[in-house]
Amino acid sequence: MDESLLRSFLKKKEEVDWLDFKSKWKLYSSENELNIAERDELIKDVLGLANGNSGTVRKTKYIVIGADDKKFDESGMRVIYDVDYRVPSQSNITKWVNAACSPSVVGIECDFVTLEDKRLYVITIPPTFELHETIRELNAKGKFSKFTVFMRQDEHTVPASVRDGVTLQQLKNLFREETANPPAILFGAMIGAIIATIFYNAGHRATIELNAITGVFVNILIAIFGGLLGAEAGWIFREGNSIRYDWRYLPRPKKVKVGMVIMITFAIAAILFFVSR
Repeated sequence: MDESLLRSFLKKKEEVDWLDFKSKWKLYSSENELNIAERDELIKDVLGLANGNSGTVRKTKYIVIGADDKKFDESGMRVIYDVDYRVPSQSNITKWVNAACSPSVVGIECDFVTLEDKRLYVITIPPTFELHETIRELNAKGKFSKFTVFMRQDEHTVPASVRDGVTLQQLKNLFREETANPPAILFGAMIGAIIATIFYNAGHRATIELNAITGVFVNILIAIFGGLLGAEAGWIFREGNSIRYDWRYLPRPKKVKVGMVIMITFAIAAILFFVSR
């Protein structure tokens, strides 16, 4: 975990659905005995983050131990506490999680990061291609039966409905395909730039003579417009399912952002149409 990245996390005013703050852990008693309920709560949190939700399937998720989930200091950063007590190792956390779920969560990383002479413990959970469900009962803050699928809902970890689980698995399958194949945004940008240039050369330059310098400049401009249009079309294609599913839950700023992207896409398409006439 990079120190500058951790500082940026600590400046966030609210917990988000891919980032969890805990001021202190109580996994071990003063006699170094493991607290089973707290261990199962950790497993639940890790599985919820690994499964994510329709907006975080592709994101890396984090649990930061030693950062207050409510209090901030004068600089606007979360109040931090020294993790000077026993915490489980990366190997222990991985074993606990994978002994309680199927399929296994691969790639969990745990690091100590020192900020202002205080040590924080950060658990990093990479995006996964699978939907992870419990294979035993969890006795966390509440009892959760075998075959429970957890997901993130804002800053909370909750059991997923059947519909949520199906949607998450579909989005994870799409993520797998995107990883194995060219990214939709990059691929769309390349195809958009090439097609826009071909159409321009075939149509516009057939009727208007341009000098060499102007011709090159216009070709570059048309390629950039086409690339932007293709990239936005690729983004819309990639995000389509999650946006459709999540629309009613999206905050207003995110809805405005999505609307602006769609408007810009149509605007670029209109510009290319009129320029090529």
